[in-house]
Amino acid sequence: NVGAITPAEGVNLYSLLRKLKPDLAVETGVCNGVSTAFILLALHENGKGRLYSIDLPEVAGRHYEEGTFWLGKGGAVIPEGEEPGWMIPPYLKDRWELILGKSQDELPPLLARLGSIDFFLHDSEHSYECMWFEYNEAYRVLRVGGVLMSDDIIWNGAFQRFARERGEAITRIGPGLGFIVKGTA
Repeated sequence: NVGAITPAEGVNLYSLLRKLKPDLAVETGVCNGVSTAFILLALHENGKGRLYSIDLPEVAGRHYEEGTFWLGKGGAVIPEGEEPGWMIPPYLKDRWELILGKSQDELPPLLARLGSIDFFLHDSEHSYECMWFEYNEAYRVLRVGGVLMSDDIIWNGAFQRFARERGEAITRIGPGLGFIVKGTA
């Protein structure tokens, strides 16, 4: 995994969001902005919706204090001189709010402010603990019929356990990208 969704996964993500037509979408993990661009393109084509993204950026060549990032972190970094989401075309950014910080700190107040969401994508820290935390936080405010998606679900068993404990079926749209649709169970 190079730290970004594949083109095929991006098209699948875009297609899902064109069909779902979310009003409020939340993602954790932006990095260079590949998946973010696909989400924003779908919202743009839908003519509605807003994306809130949380990212703790890691920029190549910068020094960070020990413990800033999860020890198991791998994958992409932002090129020196660029900012999170630098790959997103400017015309798509009017539906986007970027929040910088750790998802463990920023997600609870964001979800409290939004109240209810239609779509959630986890693609930040892939530790079991962080994934489990984010899934629980997002699912709590995800509307019935809303989609909870996660990248890198093959890194550990958090997504599979989460879906199983809630009686939700996992749909995979790529090797490591899957989602559940919140039911009434």
